Amino acid sequence: MAKTHVLTPTSATLHGFFSKDLQPAIHIQSGDTVVFQTLDASWGVVERSAPGAARQKFTERTPERQEERFGHALLGPVHIEGAKPGQTLEVRIDEVIPGSWGWTAAGGFPSYWNEKLGMTEGPELTLDFRLDARTMTGRSQFGNFSYSVGLKPFMGIMGMPPPETGKHTTFIPRPYGGNLDCKELTAGSILYLPIPVEGALFSTGDGHAAQGDGEVSGPALECPMEKVGLTFHVRDDIAMKLPRAKTPSGWLTMGFHEDLDEAMWMALGEMLDLMTELYAISRTEAYAYATMTVDLRITQVVNTVKGVHAFLPFDALR
Repeated sequence: MAKTHVLTPTSATLHGFFSKDLQPAIHIQSGDTVVFQTLDASWGVVERSAPGAARQKFTERTPERQEERFGHALLGPVHIEGAKPGQTLEVRIDEVIPGSWGWTAAGGFPSYWNEKLGMTEGPELTLDFRLDARTMTGRSQFGNFSYSVGLKPFMGIMGMPPPETGKHTTFIPRPYGGNLDCKELTAGSILYLPIPVEGALFSTGDGHAAQGDGEVSGPALECPMEKVGLTFHVRDDIAMKLPRAKTPSGWLTMGFHEDLDEAMWMALGEMLDLMTELYAISRTEAYAYATMTVDLRITQVVNTVKGVHAFLPFDALR
């Protein structure tokens, strides 16, 4: 019988890197659900008390989980019994409930996106938000003007470690997940990932209460998550090279590359492959239908390895 497990942020569950050598935080069976409670991406545990005030951060990490380079606060890894390379991990996103606060920022440091827009000079601007999970709205705090935004919460990072030994950055997306930053992966979606290592060793973090396609200033509306329910199934009947997802409104495929053009062609190529599977048509026929029905969207441009996703609505071909 499938079970439900709970993971909360502790020194035994938090880590700031991916590694196949990291001790699992929990062992589960295929079909089980894990409910995560996460910190914000930068290890924050409480909201700031005033503009410019330091945010209290989680610091009690064990030597095994320490990393000299900064990484996102991830929860896991989750070891799934029987999972092995060559299989596919199905991650059903059951619910995503944000915490009561969040923040975003822009400008102030020499990133390539700030340099492109001439925003490296002067201090970084940070906006703090109060979040209401009941009305799904967030309102900015501390400024001369207070604006509200609609919330569409999702997890920026869901993924597994590379098969290579060592500690690997949380900042980039990979074929087996990671920093996908895809705003379509909300509750009700199913994410499919190629499994790279024994046990899968899945981790999640980097909660976003809201984000536009591109995540253009670096962060989104970063926030802790009060409750993230994910159900895991190991699949032998699906083979893929890159992540794909089934959202409440359609299918999407992903491409990642330092060159945005290359990421686009990868995402489109994956969509053509998916369409041949869904509709039993040739790849050339899929290409012809894709030009009428498939949207290409920039997922994010700020993770060094950029992302594009191709989207096919369910009702596009009838």
